[in-house]
Amino acid sequence: MIQANKEVLPIRFDPLPMAKHRRELTGLVAVKAMTRLQDTIVSMEPMVAVSLQFSRGLQGFPAVSGRLKHTLGLRCERCLDEVSISIDRPLEVLLKPESEPLPEDTERYSLFEYDGKILELAELIEDELLLALPLVPKHKDISLCNQDMVAWLASNEVSAENAENPFAILKR
Repeated sequence: MIQANKEVLPIRFDPLPMAKHRRELTGLVAVKAMTRLQDTIVSMEPMVAVSLQFSRGLQGFPAVSGRLKHTLGLRCERCLDEVSISIDRPLEVLLKPESEPLPEDTERYSLFEYDGKILELAELIEDELLLALPLVPKHKDISLCNQDMVAWLASNEVSAENAENPFAILKR
């Protein structure tokens, strides 16, 4: 469980000593460097709450388990208004140095490659947030959508039978 610890966690560090000594990190990670995530969202809180436990995984690679929590706003695919998405995601990640071969039997973990010396924590958290995003963001119920936009979209929808087939010219 993530506690209300307001400590901002380090941006970069060597995960090997963290894993060797089974360290735990609980606190906040800034999202300002998460550019891939910022390109897909409408709004988000400036910090992600994380709780991480480091240990040794397969072949002695560092492993990270824990949880991340965050709330962000995405564009609803039904009404185009913002929909708030709460993410509460468990983590099981094996940190694999880029120069090392892929270990066997990795079903339990997702893999995150790093340079073998320094882990960019924001990149790891960003990957996990991106994986947690819904494929089709939308309000849980259509009644929560902007009803004016839903009505407008429905009135401007082209039916399949009235639409001109773009391949009709090929029949000639």
